[in-house]
Amino acid sequence: MLAALVILGLALGALYQAASGATRNARVSAEYAIATTLAESELDAFVISRPDAGVTQRGRYGDYEWERWVELIPEREQSGIGWMRIVVSWPGESQPRTVSLSTIGRLSEGAGDAS
Repeated sequence: MLAALVILGLALGALYQAASGATRNARVSAEYAIATTLAESELDAFVISRPDAGVTQRGRYGDYEWERWVELIPEREQSGIGWMRIVVSWPGESQPRTVSLSTIGRLSEGAGDAS
């Protein structure tokens, strides 16, 4: 009887660890989903606004901080096409976490005018 209780205790301990690990993974996954959605939303707004090269903007949404910026692509400088990038960061349980997205788009009308 005592051996059965010890085995049951060990099995329940292993099940508890597995359940807590799954809960932690689900929470981290939800954090990444929120950060990715925020990054996509801010990047879409940035693309629509057609910013100038060199523009950097920062903001905060709850625990999430974001920074977005624009760089001209040297090979496409005359056409005004550039990289638009965003990095969203937040404090994780044990370490800071980040999500980074990039897209290519046309910048403001005067961005490629070198003359």
